Amino acid sequence: MPDRIRVTVVYEYKPQMKYYQGCKDIHEAAQFDAETCNFRDFPEDYGTDEIVSVTYEGVPG
Repeated sequence: MPDRIRVTVVYEYKPQMKYYQGCKDIHEAAQFDAETCNFRDFPEDYGTDEIVSVTYEGVPG
């Protein structure tokens, strides 16, 4: 039986590639963000304008 609520927030944004030195494509830019601008470390860098969906679900704890 679920006893916790999971909130999943999906962000989508078009990066300005000029700030992704050495990245050849969007996949490398995404990996760069995952390694250097991780959401958990820098939540203020992610605005609410880029939110495309939010889901709530009950999950076992």
